[in-house]
Amino acid sequence: MPKVVSTGITALDKALMNGLPKGFTVLVTGPPGSGTELIAKQFAGAGVRDENVVYFTTTERDEDVTATMKDFGWTADIEIVNIGNLYYESVLARKLQVSRYRQEGISVKDLRAESGRDPSPSVNFLTSLTYYVSKRKPPFRLVVDSLDFFLEYYAHADVLSALRTIKAHTQHEEGVALLTMLSGVYDTRTQSGVEEIVDCIVELERVRHENEFRRYLVLRKVRNHPEKTGLYEYTITDKGITAS
Repeated sequence: MPKVVSTGITALDKALMNGLPKGFTVLVTGPPGSGTELIAKQFAGAGVRDENVVYFTTTERDEDVTATMKDFGWTADIEIVNIGNLYYESVLARKLQVSRYRQEGISVKDLRAESGRDPSPSVNFLTSLTYYVSKRKPPFRLVVDSLDFFLEYYAHADVLSALRTIKAHTQHEEGVALLTMLSGVYDTRTQSGVEEIVDCIVELERVRHENEFRRYLVLRKVRNHPEKTGLYEYTITDKGITAS
């Protein structure tokens, strides 16, 4: 039997191999509001006691990540790498500055002459992500919330290449990784490329039934174990996501 760790969701652990095998990379996908970002934090919290947990966020402040984890009773002693903040500081803030200077009648050429450097962005966040991941030493647990940021700003072929690197490092060092991504957004080639690389796919679905929403967790792929795929109804309680 492979060595396994908990996903943080008991029913999902049982559906797999009584846990997630070390070396596995998991993709969690779903529409906005389905809970992908919550399952990412639940997964991170499940590893705090025994693993070095690093959480890459592209859309939230550090304090929002830790506050949500504490709200649900999960230990938030994790390392956070805030790609969203780095993007704002090195790209968006500079674009806003250039826009302000233009409104004030200062040209980009004058701005360059004044600052002594080109105000265009120079940071490749996709490269930064793979670099950070390559430095992880076992036992570790990675969360990337979400791939959508990289798919928006970088060539999809480059994102797939980075994903292969992350998967290879996770597999070699026997860590575990979870990545989130919106469903139904990308072209078939990109979607299939991502799904082929990962070892496990969890899709969250939300279906309206009369005056309420019913939520389903679909285990769509488990590498080498197609018999383990299935559908589970889930709820969100003060303990997080609970599937049955």
